[in-house]
Amino acid sequence: MIAARFARLSALCALLLGASFAGAAPASAADGACAEGAGVTVVVDFGDLGPQPLIRCAPGTPANGIAALQEAGIDVTGSQKYGLAVACRIDGKPGPDVESCAGMPSATAYWSYWHASAGGVWESSQEGAQTSKPVAGGFEGWAFARPKSANDLPAPPKVAPVRQAATPAPAPAPAEQGGSFPWGLVIGAVVIVVVAGAGIVVARRRRAQ
Repeated sequence: MIAARFARLSALCALLLGASFAGAAPASAADGACAEGAGVTVVVDFGDLGPQPLIRCAPGTPANGIAALQEAGIDVTGSQKYGLAVACRIDGKPGPDVESCAGMPSATAYWSYWHASAGGVWESSQEGAQTSKPVAGGFEGWAFARPKSANDLPAPPKVAPVRQAATPAPAPAPAEQGGSFPWGLVIGAVVIVVVAGAGIVVARRRRAQ
């Protein structure tokens, strides 16, 4: 009976320690432009739809502009009539109150498609996104346009096609300055001490008998 209790306490101790180390794991990397040579950067400017522009990395060299969106983890919906040859919604926008996605988008509310080299300038694509081949290490841009008439040219994404210089992660704040204290690790250590002490007491009682 004592041995079984000791085993259960040891298992609980291991779980607590595991949880404390899991809580100390670093957070996943933030969204942003690809590092040089790592892939194609995709920029989505929602315009007056909001929210802030998306900047994501599609690893390698995607097969086309639609693949770049998908491989960057950005959802794209085509039209019912033309499929993904026409990008109707990106990341769920615009909603059905603006576009039904039945056929071609409205000439005064649609996604414009752009290309740029790193550090270059945005250029309007002369091909559809399903046939256009992204340039290795370049930028793919999408901007939601609301021109006043079909003759007005859309504006490019407001985000410049430039890789931001990497900034070092801030050093963790000391505990006395409000930093995160590893309570899980401390609790796990205390449990180890308690279990070890209980084991010593049990062993001494057996010897005394």
